[in-house]
Amino acid sequence: MVQTPPCTSAEVAPGSLRAIAEDLRTLAWLHASEHRPDTWLALHAAGFPRGLVAVPARCAEAQAMAQALTRLRVDVEANPQRAADELDVDYADIYLTHALRASPCESVWCDDDHLVMQGPTFAVREFYRQHGAMVADRRRMSDDHLSHQLEFLGRLLDGGQQAVAAQFLHQHLMVWLPRFAARVAERAATPVYAALAALTLRAGLTLQAQLADSAASAAAAD
Repeated sequence: MVQTPPCTSAEVAPGSLRAIAEDLRTLAWLHASEHRPDTWLALHAAGFPRGLVAVPARCAEAQAMAQALTRLRVDVEANPQRAADELDVDYADIYLTHALRASPCESVWCDDDHLVMQGPTFAVREFYRQHGAMVADRRRMSDDHLSHQLEFLGRLLDGGQQAVAAQFLHQHLMVWLPRFAARVAERAATPVYAALAALTLRAGLTLQAQLADSAASAAAAD
């Protein structure tokens, strides 16, 4: 088997942070609720994941998602109800019932007792507050949910707050996202959700590297 070389931040064009912000919003939307197979297939037809700036098409994570969506199309053609049910169950096991023990919330990974709505949740909420953001639907999804964190980063990038985005990645998202992604990749029942976790991690790593490069360039210019 030919091994795909690891992707690096050098493959992402400089000055692409606004485009990466849009990628983060797309990923946030995918993590926020379950989507029917026709939605996933429409995304694929529209160029997902090929169009993601944060995960170039040659990256293993992008290729895995493309393959998962190609397989989903085959599954839908064979038995559309079963394909839909499998996606729904897998989403519930990851995001709702936590049957896979792969919570999309920071608190579960970072709290000493691995509980939801503990200190890490409130630390994320306070970080949002300090930078003019607030979660309106925290009863449905707590402040530290992956979807909210991705949305927040997109907002920071849109506002040119690169140093704050780098701080948030360092203090929050990238502390636990690698563990979440590894757990989902290992235990998810569907290739789609396994690929989504890996794709999201790659986007986070790309953003982290891009922000570090931008900071280094700014420091050198000074």
